[in-house]
Amino acid sequence: MGLLLLAACTCKQSVKTVTPSIMVAPTGVDFGQVKNGDSAARTVTLSAASQAALAIGAVTVSGDDAPFFTLGTTPTQVDAFGSATVTITFAPTELRAYTATLSIASNDPDHPTVRVALAGEGARPVLTVRPDCQAANGCTGTAVLSPPSLDFGSAPTQAITHPVQTLPNVLVTNDGPVALTVKTFAIAGADAAAFSFAGNATFPSGGKTLDPMAGFNVPISFRPTSEAQASYAASLVITSDDPQTPMVTVALTGTLRPNLPPVICANLVRVVPPVIGDPPRDYTSAWPSLTTVPAGGYDFRLDRDVRPGELAIFSALSDAANAMTCSFDPEDGRTVTFAWSLISAPVGAASLAIAGAATPQAQLRPVVTGEYTLQLTVTDSQQHATSTTLRFTVAIKQDFVAQLQWTGFAGVDLDVHLVRPSAVTSSDPFSGVFSFFSAGAANHTAGDINGYAVSKVAPGSGFDFDWGQPGSADDPTLNVDDTGNGPLLENVSLNSPENDPLCATASCTYKVLVHAFDDARVSTPAGCVVDGGTGCRDGERCTCATDQRCVADSAPAGDAGVGAGKCYVATRPVMRLFFKANPTPAAVIPLDTLNPPDDLVIGAPCQLLYVADVAWPAKSAIGSLPDGGTPPPVVTVKGADGTGRVVNPVVGRFGYRQAGGSLQCSPDVTLGGVDWYAQEPR
Repeated sequence: MGLLLLAACTCKQSVKTVTPSIMVAPTGVDFGQVKNGDSAARTVTLSAASQAALAIGAVTVSGDDAPFFTLGTTPTQVDAFGSATVTITFAPTELRAYTATLSIASNDPDHPTVRVALAGEGARPVLTVRPDCQAANGCTGTAVLSPPSLDFGSAPTQAITHPVQTLPNVLVTNDGPVALTVKTFAIAGADAAAFSFAGNATFPSGGKTLDPMAGFNVPISFRPTSEAQASYAASLVITSDDPQTPMVTVALTGTLRPNLPPVICANLVRVVPPVIGDPPRDYTSAWPSLTTVPAGGYDFRLDRDVRPGELAIFSALSDAANAMTCSFDPEDGRTVTFAWSLISAPVGAASLAIAGAATPQAQLRPVVTGEYTLQLTVTDSQQHATSTTLRFTVAIKQDFVAQLQWTGFAGVDLDVHLVRPSAVTSSDPFSGVFSFFSAGAANHTAGDINGYAVSKVAPGSGFDFDWGQPGSADDPTLNVDDTGNGPLLENVSLNSPENDPLCATASCTYKVLVHAFDDARVSTPAGCVVDGGTGCRDGERCTCATDQRCVADSAPAGDAGVGAGKCYVATRPVMRLFFKANPTPAAVIPLDTLNPPDDLVIGAPCQLLYVADVAWPAKSAIGSLPDGGTPPPVVTVKGADGTGRVVNPVVGRFGYRQAGGSLQCSPDVTLGGVDWYAQEPR
């Protein structure tokens, strides 16, 4: 029989339990600086770091400053591998540091309580107000920081547009670490209407928030509201939520400034020759020295070159684009009026018209040699005016100038004649007058410059006025030629008269004469009779009124002109002789100082009045005086007595008048194929 053995075995199953595990982030919370009265919220995240759900127990804040840290809704459970947040709000009330501890209890056996450090600081915004007025920016007021104030100085009642950068201003900044709310920014006080924000800027009704270290700037302008009030005061009031400086007041003051007269300046800026192609003379570069009016006004007599017949242009604006440079009103800028007037001029130029007399730029075209004075008046809107004068000279800058003027009438045409010494070939008083183009190697040079002869010098004519050395520098020039329609003036000039061959070693004589060329005036004169005798000759008074002369109805060639005639008011010529560019005449013929005036007239067309001889010093005499100077020219008035009165005028006749009452003097000979003038009986 066998033996059966049985073995016994005992087995037990092992089960591992998963425990909850908590993770908290961050492990410390710093709220930083928070404005007192405001609050800031932060969150702490609770995470389940295992497969087991996390049960959250009490979540509390402890410490002395715990009341300033409040908790939002706290979770009671966090699912496996899930998370939840806890919100903490910090609300400081004082300017200090705050600390507390956030404690979080859970069923994490290893970390049943987790603590998070809490920190924060109470802070405030800092309102800073700085009045400012920088002289470097053109500001003319006064700014004081403490107590803050702005004094605007004096200003007129008129509105003035100032560049913003030149105005007094107030700078508002937040110099604190937290946002500042500027609640109000306004001007208050009895005179608040006199002060305003530049550009009519307005402050937001809900206030303005400034971040830390941010700010804004407000320019302020001042304008008195009444001419009857001398001083003004108001306040700029600024309120904010800065608990230490809830309100700042900036004192605003200013005074009334009486209306200032306009600032004025002027310049003769440009001279334009009448000949197209001749360059103008520009004087605008002189403006920097002219913006302040010299005592006694401007004197341009020496540094402006204005010749008869040229257009002179004057300006009152040194800078047309900038209204605050002269001429302007300190209150209104260019809200001014301009008035130019001619207050003095040589005889015969007083009625000279000014173009643009009511504008900043005036123009006039003077023809009479001599000194002129313009007056410029600038008037503002308050009728305050400032005036200045401008003196200038009109002259031919040559050695010898003969200027003929006459009283008279539209249609009367007189011609000035200047006869060179070498054209005189006999003792006849009129030798050389109307000298034909018969001098010089080519027989093409005239010895008498006058309007008629000049009309024959055309391109290709072969004629000229070559009176001296080669070239035109010493040739005579007809500068102004009247044709009977104004300006009742003629002007001829000559440089270097000593270059005539007869002037080489002795003084030589230039003749100055006046020829009556035409009389086309419309009139119905009384009748008279010319008998041809010594009692009544053509161009004499005869039976006419004192100021009239009898003019024969015709004066044919070869005849003295007799028979029926008419009485015409006589033309009175005046000759002025200028030497060495001097605008003051060396001789006036007839003398303007005589009383009663000289009865020097040209009574009839074709009459030629021999006015004067001018003895010019010899070329060899130039610089011969002990002081290095030259003897002056000597003027001899023809027919004058010892007092200078012309008692026996030298009169001839050149040309003829046709029958039928025409008062035009016509050529009476033909020379070289050219109609010309010769002496006729008188």
